[in-house]
Amino acid sequence: RYENGRRYHSFREVRVLPNDNLEQERLDIWHHIENLVLGGELTLAPLDKPQKILDVGTGTGIWAIDAADRYPTTLVIGNDLSPIQPEWVPPNCRFEVDDVESEWVHPENTFDLVHNRFMLGSIKNWDEHFCRMFRHIKPGGYLEVKEGVLELYSQCGPCPENVTKFFELLREAGNKSGRPMIGVEDFKAKMEAAGFQDVEERVDQLPVGTWPKEKRLSEIGTYTQIAHLEGVSSYGTALFTRVLGWAPSDTARFFDQVCEAFRDNRKQFYTLRYNLVGRKPLNPLA
Repeated sequence: RYENGRRYHSFREVRVLPNDNLEQERLDIWHHIENLVLGGELTLAPLDKPQKILDVGTGTGIWAIDAADRYPTTLVIGNDLSPIQPEWVPPNCRFEVDDVESEWVHPENTFDLVHNRFMLGSIKNWDEHFCRMFRHIKPGGYLEVKEGVLELYSQCGPCPENVTKFFELLREAGNKSGRPMIGVEDFKAKMEAAGFQDVEERVDQLPVGTWPKEKRLSEIGTYTQIAHLEGVSSYGTALFTRVLGWAPSDTARFFDQVCEAFRDNRKQFYTLRYNLVGRKPLNPLA
């Protein structure tokens, strides 16, 4: 399905993120950012000879492919609404078209790790989602959730009005669509309520732009700025036109203004990234 210059999947058309080449590039850029932030680690879960791993909402499949290479004796499954993953993958990696908000095709107590990354705005009910993931993880297995906050902050005074307005409208549209784009701060409590133990939460402050003096942070900021520039259209186009009722021409003009503001390194923008890891107890009913 093509709409306003972007391509969307037709399976479960209620979703609002595109699946075209521009979006795939943005997802792979975020994977590279994750590698920089975590020092090349794919997961913070203390895995010991895992047998099965599930990558929820795998996107381009890049994390699942890297995980299959890292754990060659492990079956790594990536699922997504869009079949955009490559065909040539490691023999222990496979991809499935599936909707994680429906009943899962896999038995309960199956996975040593469920990896859930960047699903904000794609899930209606996070409490239910955490409970479903809990049921399908083996006793003693892990859930890892990686999520960014859909907001920019500035170290040099308030954010420009266009930036503030963009994220306010994005949150408004997300609420109206039934898939909220807020609430990452509550994920630890939701994981614990679902039954996970020893939940550890890591919050990274990521620069957006080349303004940091430290080389590593400046490199991260270079990529996060590109990802945010591409993310304006990815997150906003369908929500602004379908949900908020904006005309495509007005949407495009406003997005140009927002992107111009994003490029201003003088504001020293930054955003927050959450990494949570929780363990399913060995005796979950005890």
